[in-house]
Amino acid sequence: MKTAVSAGAILFCLYFFLVELGVLICLPSQGKENLDYIIVLGAAVYGTEPSPVLQKRLETAAAYLKRNQDTVVIVSGGQGPGEDISEAGCMETFLLEEGICKSRIIREEKSETTVENIRFSGSHIQEQEASVGIVSSNFHIFRAVVTARSNGLKHACGIAAPFGGLLLPHYAVREFLTFTFDLISGNLI
Repeated sequence: MKTAVSAGAILFCLYFFLVELGVLICLPSQGKENLDYIIVLGAAVYGTEPSPVLQKRLETAAAYLKRNQDTVVIVSGGQGPGEDISEAGCMETFLLEEGICKSRIIREEKSETTVENIRFSGSHIQEQEASVGIVSSNFHIFRAVVTARSNGLKHACGIAAPFGGLLLPHYAVREFLTFTFDLISGNLI
């Protein structure tokens, strides 16, 4: 019995280490140039204004779109409690104000989770071989890209928006828990 518990503890620690290693490796992800699409994952909206986390994601997306004029962006996120507009609507407004042409923006406004962001956004991508960048906070890129690839976006890569400070370790551990939940739920297979 003691050997089984020790083996289980070792396996758990190894699994934890591997997931956190994935999170750490993906922190600086900058994607590839000239992607067919980028998907910007939603985050909180305060009334009609982007939260600081969403602001960083949008700044990262806008900079990418300005460098890559043929890339189409899918802004993904529904309307949550305390939000006067959908996350996708807020993101579209921001990108339009940054000079991104409306014809390059697709809104996905039904999603409430990362898995839904990816699945619902993926339905707007017709080409099976399309290259797709996932724009999210740096701590979230590993899970977002694994989710995208598991849901048919096989050429997905990450584009990390900066996030730092004292809360980064908290979010890295939270990613482990959410990754494990998604794995057990069958969302990553």
